[in-house]
Amino acid sequence: MNPTHYLTTAAVWTPHPGHPLTWGGFFARLLVITGGAVVLIALLVTYGARASFRAPRERPLTPLLATTGALVLTGAGIASLGLWLC
Repeated sequence: MNPTHYLTTAAVWTPHPGHPLTWGGFFARLLVITGGAVVLIALLVTYGARASFRAPRERPLTPLLATTGALVLTGAGIASLGLWLC
């Protein structure tokens, strides 16, 4: 058998018949990506804000952690809605 036959076969993509591509699936995946991005951005901003404080006394950790927790829960909720829709 010709080795290029395998390459040609591998390049052909067919959707799974049990999970057809739909707009609902697209928006569900978009929600998962958006929720993950919200969580990642919240954690990166919190790390950057905490590192920018000069002295330990200037660290208002309670509002910072409360805001981070709220954003992480929101992002996780958005991502879980997307997973539920998949």
